[in-house]
Amino acid sequence: MKLIIFSVATLFVVACAGTKLKGSSDYSYVQGLSYKTVNTQSLGGDLYIPNTSGLKPAVVVVHGGGWTNRSGDMGGISRRLAKAGFVVFNITYRLAPEHRHPAQIEDVSAALEWLYSHAGKYQIDQQRISGWGYSAGAHLILMAGLNRQQPPYLSSIVAGGTPADLTAWPNSPLVLKLIGEPMSEAKAAWQNASPVNHVSSNSPPVFLYHGQWDTLVEIEQMTMMKSALAEKNIPVESYTVKFLGHVATYALAGGAEQRGIEFTKAQFSNALKN
Repeated sequence: MKLIIFSVATLFVVACAGTKLKGSSDYSYVQGLSYKTVNTQSLGGDLYIPNTSGLKPAVVVVHGGGWTNRSGDMGGISRRLAKAGFVVFNITYRLAPEHRHPAQIEDVSAALEWLYSHAGKYQIDQQRISGWGYSAGAHLILMAGLNRQQPPYLSSIVAGGTPADLTAWPNSPLVLKLIGEPMSEAKAAWQNASPVNHVSSNSPPVFLYHGQWDTLVEIEQMTMMKSALAEKNIPVESYTVKFLGHVATYALAGGAEQRGIEFTKAQFSNALKN
């Protein structure tokens, strides 16, 4: 099998660091906030802040692109989440092959920690921070959030089109660019970079969605991820997007996204009951 993670949009360029803009009547928008600098490379994200009072839940959103580019800027889901009352941090991260695994996971973790440490400034409830990613972004947010060893401990994760077990594609040029060694020579590294192998009894609840006709990241990957979570008794839901493939699910899966938002809100309510 061959893994080719979607590349459909042009590369998103952060053009105005730290500039606050009026996003809509529902939220304000801060573009290009830096959360980390590696050597001379600044890594940043766009912050969406709902125009509501009091503490707010937050979501770190992670883009796809086969770990090598930013295909799909996640702007649509970021706006939907902001309108639903979430502070949203839509981030960039270092790309392969210039930067190998686990650099990307380290960056996502740093973004989570930056948002947590700046919670007071942006009226974020530190106990209600979640993650959301699609494709390679789903892989990364799962890797960063399933077995976290320091705050923030995520309330939930929404993952769409997830590459869950990288060993399913032993000849994938994209996974090779990410890991840096072929699976025939570094199977343990490929296994270690697979979210299915990082579920623990302390992992957060996960909502998975996937296109029924996805031939790039086959829908069996969602089944494997769901099984790995269920084996550890982690709350998990899955949603099959009928008649759509990988790219179309990213672009058109409004029903799946709405269910993911509802799932995320429900986890906050469940935590209060426990």
